[in-house]
Amino acid sequence: MEGTIKRQRALTLVKRMETPGWFKIAVPVASIIGGFLFSAIFLMAAGESPIKVYSVMFGGAFGSLYGLGETVVKMIPLMIVSVGVSFAFKMQIWNAGGEGQLHIGAAAATYVVLHLQGYDKKTTLTAAFLAAFICAGLYGLIPAILKVKWKVNELITCLMLNYVGTLFISWLIQGPWKDPTGFAFPRTEKFPRVGEMPTFFGTRIHAGVVIGVVIALILWFILAKTKWGYEIKLIGTNPRVAEYAGIPVKRYVLAVMFVSAGIAGLAGMSEVCGITHRLQANFAAQVGPSGMTIAYLAQCHPLGAVLVSFLFGALLVGGNTIQKLGLPVSTVQMIQGSILFFVAAGTMFMNYRIVWKER
Repeated sequence: MEGTIKRQRALTLVKRMETPGWFKIAVPVASIIGGFLFSAIFLMAAGESPIKVYSVMFGGAFGSLYGLGETVVKMIPLMIVSVGVSFAFKMQIWNAGGEGQLHIGAAAATYVVLHLQGYDKKTTLTAAFLAAFICAGLYGLIPAILKVKWKVNELITCLMLNYVGTLFISWLIQGPWKDPTGFAFPRTEKFPRVGEMPTFFGTRIHAGVVIGVVIALILWFILAKTKWGYEIKLIGTNPRVAEYAGIPVKRYVLAVMFVSAGIAGLAGMSEVCGITHRLQANFAAQVGPSGMTIAYLAQCHPLGAVLVSFLFGALLVGGNTIQKLGLPVSTVQMIQGSILFFVAAGTMFMNYRIVWKER
């Protein structure tokens, strides 16, 4: 007698061969709505009205010219860092050193602004821009060289170099660069006017937003329309195939890491020249880790990183606003975390579909 085999069915994730265009819009929107609905459950459990909380949150981020301006201000460093690390992630180079590179770029820009005397604003800011990009890029070459020379994991070296970069800044502002008239505050002297970025519309929105958007457009064009972009994506997909095709993989690793780190350095330059107008402690807290998160949620797409950065900026400003209702910081973080969780889940569903499969 022949035995019968009982097949079991289970839910399985299957990678999508192609994602419909409408899906790329509908899923992120549904994910954000899902995050707010999920957070509403906990707000009601805490005795708060979700409608009131969200009204205050959206009003703080978008309800006035000031709120919208602050949203863009928060967005700028996040956008620049996330666009930079997205470029490296596209080639499967895990540049987790955005925070350290940002601080090195800020230090380089500060040195130029404080020591370049007798020049106009355009010359001073251009020099600060180049110094921030080059110094941060060279700093990013350290893990890249270790990777191509001795196959050292760049994720680990980048994370360790974050501490080196931030502690180096701490030493500068408490030691040789400390403002002698700043009492006990660890910070440099205030920048002269020629070292301050221009602002727009009577708000704190500065020229850094233009820098970030232009860089995103340039990187999108390179990745989507040029031979370099094709080779970068091929290396990220299969480096061995790229080597067989004659592509200089090691050279690309060094070049992409230099550009990625240099762009992160420009985020530091934009903060010190656009907002603080001096180098000081905690001038860009948690921008580096948030930039990595944004790059992932944007699927390493430079233009997508711009949009997700705007969402992050709105969450930061709106989160600060709802604290006026007496809500603790943990509640704000819960709302932000819920939204990010649903957005991350939505990103997975854009790449995979759930099917019943026999096994």
